[in-house]
Amino acid sequence: MITKYYCKSIVRAALLLALTMCIIGLAPAFSSSARADYSINDVSGDYVWHGEGWDVGGTNGKPTSVPLSAVGLVTYTPATGTFHVDLILRLNGTNFENVRDGTYTVDATGHGTMTWLSGSGNVKHIDFYIVNGGAELKWIDTDLPGTVELSSSGTMTKQ
Repeated sequence: MITKYYCKSIVRAALLLALTMCIIGLAPAFSSSARADYSINDVSGDYVWHGEGWDVGGTNGKPTSVPLSAVGLVTYTPATGTFHVDLILRLNGTNFENVRDGTYTVDATGHGTMTWLSGSGNVKHIDFYIVNGGAELKWIDTDLPGTVELSSSGTMTKQ
């Protein structure tokens, strides 16, 4: 005859075993090891750029924040560390074409930078991180305050 205590012990042991197996199964998902062997060659070819943010605008002499969005094509050439971008920029409801050339870098952790000259002659910067082995780049504007854009970020997706 199986006692009540014996059945409870078996159930507890089975639940503990199931919990342990779940934790062991999830361990790789929470691994702290990060790839540390990226290079400029991990960012090459064509990417679709999409970004949104805020720019400085205003009327009557009062600066205000105005919406900014962009979509376009970026072509990266790792052999020269250069890129070419052709964007459709929408600033406060008005569309502009923005074509630029610049340079880029990538370090071993997958962190990259892009630098170019704006239409008004300002040096522009963004920082990005490589995602999904180079299938995406997540970026953010890193210009100093007062250099037109207040804040922008987005994703570049490899074609």
